[in-house]
Amino acid sequence: MIRRQIIRVILILSVFTVLYSCSDKKAEGLKELLDKNESQVSAMLIGEKGFESAKLEHLIARDYTKALNIIEKEEAEFNRIIKEIKNVNTDGIKMGKEVRQTSIDYYQALKDLFMFSRKEIKQEQLMRYGKSDKEIYEAQDQMTELGRQKQQLYQKVFKADEKRFMVQKQFETENNLD
Repeated sequence: MIRRQIIRVILILSVFTVLYSCSDKKAEGLKELLDKNESQVSAMLIGEKGFESAKLEHLIARDYTKALNIIEKEEAEFNRIIKEIKNVNTDGIKMGKEVRQTSIDYYQALKDLFMFSRKEIKQEQLMRYGKSDKEIYEAQDQMTELGRQKQQLYQKVFKADEKRFMVQKQFETENNLD
């Protein structure tokens, strides 16, 4: 009789342990989406055939119009990714809203940083094709100021990435996705 009760308790504990250790399918789906987006952004920014590589090739060739067109494509991709993350349903997912928001903040900061290139390209055009010395010198001064502003954007990206990393680790732990 006692043996039967012990077996029942062990069986019930085993079932609860298995159920507790299983991760939530919605949480898994959210993690997969975030991982997929991270992979896409990495390919876009540092991939051999990514937008940044193409933009640099155009800048080396001094084809500023094509470089600016690449930035437009890059912006569209960032907008798509941010929208996709905003639209994901996080109801019932532990830390879902937090991981969604920190991801949005991170991608928005990255977008701001990489879209900043527009200003730099326009100043580079002025420096190269300026009509007067004054215009060229003003463009050079503006490039110095843009460098300072860009440093602030890098800091913003660093902080957003750090926060996203911490929240994502907590999200994975809370949802048994480790």
